[in-house]
Amino acid sequence: MSITQSQAQELAQYYSHMTGETLFSTVGIEGKEGDRTTYVAKVSFADLAAHFNLVPTNDAPAGVMLQRELATSRKKGIANYIKNNCDFVFPELIAVVGELDIQATSISSIVTINLAKTSFRYLVDGQGRLFGIKDALSNDPSLADQTVDVKFIISRGVASDAQIFTDINKTPTSPNASQCIAMDTRQVLSKFAKEAVLANASLTQRVDFSKASVTGKADSETIWTLNQFSKFIQILTGTTARSAEKMFDDSAQRAHWIGFINKFMTELQRNPFFADAINHGAGQSTKDSIVATSVFLKSLALFGKVILMNFAVSDNDEADWSFMDTFATIDLSTSNKEWVGRCLNYRGRFEDKSFNHQAVASFLSNTTGLDVPEELETVEEEVLMARASILKQQREEAKAKASNQNEALDLAS
Repeated sequence: MSITQSQAQELAQYYSHMTGETLFSTVGIEGKEGDRTTYVAKVSFADLAAHFNLVPTNDAPAGVMLQRELATSRKKGIANYIKNNCDFVFPELIAVVGELDIQATSISSIVTINLAKTSFRYLVDGQGRLFGIKDALSNDPSLADQTVDVKFIISRGVASDAQIFTDINKTPTSPNASQCIAMDTRQVLSKFAKEAVLANASLTQRVDFSKASVTGKADSETIWTLNQFSKFIQILTGTTARSAEKMFDDSAQRAHWIGFINKFMTELQRNPFFADAINHGAGQSTKDSIVATSVFLKSLALFGKVILMNFAVSDNDEADWSFMDTFATIDLSTSNKEWVGRCLNYRGRFEDKSFNHQAVASFLSNTTGLDVPEELETVEEEVLMARASILKQQREEAKAKASNQNEALDLAS
């Protein structure tokens, strides 16, 4: 990309905001990547904070973009990750620099890297980590000696440097939510979700720990994902991500909820549609059922919450599950018109919003004779309005279709 002298001067002025105050010197490893020579070094938090700043996005010349604006939530998240954990680990940061003075050492590939204070530098990848490190250091200076890997790449001009950002960020695939929960050993909710699934022989085979979603393929053995089941737990227990951390840190609470979930899942299998899904997975046998869906699982969580509320006000010393005899008779097939306006729209497609969960849970609770809480009392009125809206949409679609057919006939004649 060729630029005018005026643009070059403007760019130089922009780069002048990304220089240092002193010489930065470190030892690193030299290597070849394509037709470039790059250098990787262990850089202390203190040196990183002292010699690098966030890219100033507001002052960028027209048409120049070296970095995207850093999201506030990401900045805070990384800072909290450092502050709240002693075993934090970061991927390498990638720095584009104006020039480097490289000096060989007596060991092959080991070099001394010198970055003059007048040389521009910025992180083409790692802005969030830089912010988090600076923020953590301001609160805890003892972190100064912690280190992070930094790869230094010598600039080849604004267009080539920008391409590095694209090459790094365009193709990588982030792990999905289920994979993150499955591999997470820090968050209490993640650990409890796995514990609850593995404590139930039926669920162990039907909850997928690796997929972002579970489709109704004929050979699918799973019904829900681990991420969906984690949401089920939060709704059932009435916890937020934060309060769940405290609740499930208590072994008695974990045992209580695992016990209820196991009993609940057993009782649900009185219904042949649910039993079929548990016994065979979300394949051919359940393709026409609402069971193997996220909206139904979340609805079941609300249903379970209502059950617990009814147990709490009951005079019985032991939980009476006889109301599930009625649940066993409910038609959970997608052909049941009762689901229209609750979890199915006018095209027969599933909708997975808070209202849908409440509408399905309301039907299950009322049908089985349970007292419903205030939050579900007005849902049936909303269901009627939703169905009226669906009928209107169907009429309008039918009219439009008829009108198009008439136009086609007129044109043909």
